[in-house]
Amino acid sequence: MRIVFILAFFLFSSQYVGAQYKIKASNNYPPFNFTNEKGELVGFNIDLVKAINNIYDNQIEISSSNWQTTNLMLEQNKIDGIAGAHYPGFPDNEHIYTRSVLNTSHCFFYNRNIHKKFSLELLRSTKEPVVALWRNDVLTRYILSINPATKFIYAEDYDQLIELLDDENTTCAIAQRIGGMYYVDKLQKDDIKTTNHRILERNMGFMLSAGSDDLAAIINNATEVLLSNGEYQRIYDKWLADYDRESSGLRDYWRYIIFISVLVFTTFLLLIIINRILKSRVRNKTQDLQRQLDLNSEIMKELSEQKNKAEQSDRMKSSFLANMSHEIRTPMNGILGFAELLKTQGFSKEEELQFINIIQQSGDRMLSTINNIIDISKIESGNEEAQIKEISFTEIISELGKFFMAEATEKGIELIIEADTPEVPIHFYSDRYKLTSILTNLIKNAIKFTNKGFVKISYHLSASELEITVSDSGIGIAPEKQQAIFDYFVQADHSHSSGYEGSGLGLSISKGYVKLLDGEISVTSEPNKGTSFSVRIPNAQDQNATQTIATSQTEQHTNRQTIDDLKIIVVEDDETSFNFLSRILSDVTTSLKHANNGADAIKIAKENPDTDVILMDIKLPKINGFEATSQIRAFNKDVYIIAQTAYAQENYKQQALDAGCDNLIIKPIDKDQLLKLLSSIKLPA
Repeated sequence: MRIVFILAFFLFSSQYVGAQYKIKASNNYPPFNFTNEKGELVGFNIDLVKAINNIYDNQIEISSSNWQTTNLMLEQNKIDGIAGAHYPGFPDNEHIYTRSVLNTSHCFFYNRNIHKKFSLELLRSTKEPVVALWRNDVLTRYILSINPATKFIYAEDYDQLIELLDDENTTCAIAQRIGGMYYVDKLQKDDIKTTNHRILERNMGFMLSAGSDDLAAIINNATEVLLSNGEYQRIYDKWLADYDRESSGLRDYWRYIIFISVLVFTTFLLLIIINRILKSRVRNKTQDLQRQLDLNSEIMKELSEQKNKAEQSDRMKSSFLANMSHEIRTPMNGILGFAELLKTQGFSKEEELQFINIIQQSGDRMLSTINNIIDISKIESGNEEAQIKEISFTEIISELGKFFMAEATEKGIELIIEADTPEVPIHFYSDRYKLTSILTNLIKNAIKFTNKGFVKISYHLSASELEITVSDSGIGIAPEKQQAIFDYFVQADHSHSSGYEGSGLGLSISKGYVKLLDGEISVTSEPNKGTSFSVRIPNAQDQNATQTIATSQTEQHTNRQTIDDLKIIVVEDDETSFNFLSRILSDVTTSLKHANNGADAIKIAKENPDTDVILMDIKLPKINGFEATSQIRAFNKDVYIIAQTAYAQENYKQQALDAGCDNLIIKPIDKDQLLKLLSSIKLPA
């Protein structure tokens, strides 16, 4: 038996031979770190250290002791750090704290056999509630702030705490969520439930001695790798996920759930589509390379080049998935988190309005990410075409200047616009949407990466071309990264600590649009001194410019008296969308009629020839919106028809105009945008 023990000890310790650093963990803090029935040190933090050792060749030796001994050894410099330590929340010059690896919190535990449902209101309204907890001044004061008449029962360990909940005199218990649920599962107490109300949230990581800068760098860098390659999530799922799930009580919030579910489903559907496109490209490239390999030895060089391109596409796909996951999960965290807060009863109207604004801002950010993905998809698939028309560039640059002035002023940046144009008006032809998108991305990037100084937009317009330069005094771009910034899903700084959010698609979209307009884009930059983007767009006046048909139709109309007496038909087969439109139109219409399909829309339009406006959904049952519009135009030339659609392509707008629509508005519909459009309509007097 002694030989077996010695052999086991040797095998365990041999993996740390040559270990440079020593870290200890508590042996009684499940499921984070503890000694199991076999005497093995296991848990979330232990697996995390093992994963870090896999990256850094076992430079860390991990062992265990009780919590008091572990802290004493750190103070005596006998070890380099402690795994599973909570950040104190105040400056500590005697230790180094690594980046957080986990956020923990406390919550209420209750027995479903005694209380079918527990809430803060129940605790507040009970005459003398009894709460089980540890001896903790912060938690005690928190409970007393809810109900000063609370009586306390102090537990020594989790086993005793969970057992106290079987007493019908115990109202609830409060404890660390993950640790408590671990013991609930261990004791098979299926009737013990938790609330979703989280308190005393704290960050957990590694606490190191003051001189352990190298060890801190190892742990921080390895944590970044584990977060990005999915190993962290595997460890979290193994040890903690089952104990950190929140209770399901969302039936009263089904509208929010449906809305959020649709957003999530749509987003991940787009991710799947992009993923398949990239996979298809990799597969096709590999097949091409194999065919070339069979031809002759001279093609071997080309084969190697194509293989490198295929591998680069695969890395691009991985970069895309990681970046899009961040850009989707971040606003989703805002949406889900503040929607959860709205379910509680302890917030003022002002706070609830603030939460709703944050949800809306997060939704706008997610919508922007989705629009960028759609734009890239159209460019990559070759379905995007330039819609050439005569434009006023001075009007475009004036609108952009007004739009970005507030953001620049807020950051303390000077926004400068310099024009070098002839006095004689020049008829310039290009795609207004794509040109605006190019400038928007360049100006937005310049402001985002400039913390002080200026952002300058200078341009020169001639009969042959438009030259634009967007320069700034920002952080600049390293020379070796200046070409990569135009690649899909790439930012100049890939690290999580860069401090700048974004999908990394803006410059890729700009480059794609510049190419569609037969132009050129280039960049010059110096780190910490600034960046300058130059764009040249030729005048496309010799091309066959597409013309909208909206002009001839709008010229037939004259001013109507006011906006608040419109007669409107809303053609919409989705009941939720109709309810939304009916609410925002309630102040501007004296007559609002609803058609569920194209056939009903034609019928109602015939029965009401004095209708002022028709809001026409395009995707409809029976007869679609294009066909319904064409038939309505056969007997009513004056009614103003606005197409409403979720398709944002420029050519889709032209298709709507060709069918007889006067204008088009993109879903999700913005209330202010719709009312502004209605107020600008000219109708028969």
